[in-house]
Amino acid sequence: MFGDIFYKMDCLKPNLMKQQPLRLFADILKPEIWLLFIAFIVPSLLLYADFLPRKLFFLTLGGFPTVVMFFYMIFLSNYSLRCSLRKLGLSLELTSIWKLLPPTFFLLLLGSFCLAAIPWIMGRPRALYLDLDYYGWYLGMCLFQELMWRAFAFLLLEKVVGHREKALVICSASLFAFSHIYFRSLLILCGTWVLGWLWGKNYWTYRSIAGPVVSHCLVGLPFIVLNYMGGNQHWGLL
Repeated sequence: MFGDIFYKMDCLKPNLMKQQPLRLFADILKPEIWLLFIAFIVPSLLLYADFLPRKLFFLTLGGFPTVVMFFYMIFLSNYSLRCSLRKLGLSLELTSIWKLLPPTFFLLLLGSFCLAAIPWIMGRPRALYLDLDYYGWYLGMCLFQELMWRAFAFLLLEKVVGHREKALVICSASLFAFSHIYFRSLLILCGTWVLGWLWGKNYWTYRSIAGPVVSHCLVGLPFIVLNYMGGNQHWGLL
């Protein structure tokens, strides 16, 4: 009896070994993997390698994921319009905002100190950037980034890594950080990964980009006010 069982197990081993490369090959062929690559990796690589001029920075980083998102939602998903809006986290979940406020204000104070006080102590104070049009653009950019790098990235990643919190949060945070390699700053790279992890955890819990958008706007405010992201960019960071 036991001999028959072991014989059958030995016979199954070659079949399982043959199936593993096939499953791996099938996973690589998943359209979501290629869409993630095109939307979130390619534009950053093009900018980092200086294949595109600086004036196309925002058009490249925003255009690629936008085109991919519309292509996916129209041709590859079977969601209704109402379901699509919910899947993309477009709901006003107030709890997600309240939960993010404590770490957001801490990061806001820390960022303000690092970006304003330290340059002032070193004798290189930052000038204020008060272009109101740019502030309006910044608010829209925060909404756009959370829609893409949180909601849409989660939607694609779930098709690849499954419904696993750690994998989704880590992968989405890594994609978000990678989109900042153009600035060639290790500090920015690490900081954006931590922020991506924080906002990803919140999005996983509430499935709403409301909290991440508000937090994103507040945390990034010192960069705008102190002209780190203004018309005359100068990165004095590592």
